[in-house]
Amino acid sequence: MSKDYELNSSSQKTIGRTVIQCAIEMAKSAFKNPETIKALDIACGPGNLTIEFLHALENGFHGAEIDLTGLDYSEQNVNRLIKNSGEKIKGVTGSFYNLSAETKDTNIIISNEGLHWQPPYKTSKIFYAYLPFAEREKYELFAMQNLENALRSIHESLKPGGIAVLQFGHAGSMKKHWDVIYEVFNKEPFKQYMDKINIPLYYLSIEQIRNALLKAGFTKENININSFTQDLTEDTPAAITNLHRAVSQHGYSQVFNPNLLEAFYKRMEEKLNDKEINSYRKDQWHRTLIKLKKANSSRIG
Repeated sequence: MSKDYELNSSSQKTIGRTVIQCAIEMAKSAFKNPETIKALDIACGPGNLTIEFLHALENGFHGAEIDLTGLDYSEQNVNRLIKNSGEKIKGVTGSFYNLSAETKDTNIIISNEGLHWQPPYKTSKIFYAYLPFAEREKYELFAMQNLENALRSIHESLKPGGIAVLQFGHAGSMKKHWDVIYEVFNKEPFKQYMDKINIPLYYLSIEQIRNALLKAGFTKENININSFTQDLTEDTPAAITNLHRAVSQHGYSQVFNPNLLEAFYKRMEEKLNDKEINSYRKDQWHRTLIKLKKANSSRIG
């Protein structure tokens, strides 16, 4: 994430607050009057929503000791979270595909816009949707196994009776957005970088997600999946470009020099200026809001 992510991520923040609200509602029902709550935010990014989650826990459970950790693959993000929370929130740098020992016996796990991200994976195109059939099939198998591993790791980290609220994209998410980016990459001077920049995302179907949850150990009666679409909150070509800049700038800068990087974002904004923007924004997000409970609901506290 770039340092400007907090200023240019209103779509993520809006749905992230829904995740937090759902987690608090589930926790109040499950835990009643706990003395302590151990919670984890997976793929916390720079931590703005993790800090909001801390405040929601403190307001929802007066007197309880809140032990909250944010986990992210980026050490820079984790350090930013710790600093911005005044060291009230702990940080762990690591992968959600194999959660570390610090995450064990957790009561509440949340994750927003994280679990569709994949580990680094070299492809011949910037995004899996544009790969040739055989290469795409191989990538999809890789991504499916990764999600299963992540959900199994979440299940293992939860205490019996623990809850999780997870939100990430499903099939079709942001298709018009990726089409614009691919169109920019498919022209010079950017085309030569098509196989050097990879955007490691995968949007599974709802059926695939449900099957992965069952394989992870969650029981059918403890899985609630709500899938829906939402418009992009960002409502101008500049705002949409800045959203993409916020999540891509660090990665792109590993390949593009500064002038070419700015030229890329300028070209993207020009492409968006040619769109009917309200039509373009419509139903871009394919959200998957998942509420989970680990069987054997012993109380905490």
